[in-house]
Amino acid sequence: MLLQGLLFSRLSIFGVKGFVLPAAVVAAGMYLGGVRGAVFGICLGLVSYTESSFMYTIVFALIGFGAGFASEFYINKSFLVFMVMSVIAVLLSGLAQYLAAVIFGGAELVQGIVTVLLQTALSIPPMALLYLPFRNHKD
Repeated sequence: MLLQGLLFSRLSIFGVKGFVLPAAVVAAGMYLGGVRGAVFGICLGLVSYTESSFMYTIVFALIGFGAGFASEFYINKSFLVFMVMSVIAVLLSGLAQYLAAVIFGGAELVQGIVTVLLQTALSIPPMALLYLPFRNHKD
């Protein structure tokens, strides 16, 4: 939350800001387990300061549980897998936000897709910062 609030609220390229909260939920799910990832996602969604907080509460819980379930049974917990899952999570969060804007606000198709892709691209470099703190967590 601190990285998102202090850095990305001020850094904007073409009017688009990065979004690392889904990557934090992926890290929690992968390294703390599916249930803890879902709880972390719910808490992060509730304290997020956006107009879409309710939607993020649901999306983040699903992302956290999905990342935890996948890492427990299907995938390894390497850096590359974390980055791929984080990119997918940011894309899913952006698409959920975009769909809400289309349904409730009449947003344009091409502009919305470009915004989601730019947001994802801006979010990739700082995602790597979330890998080590969660990976080194010991119960």
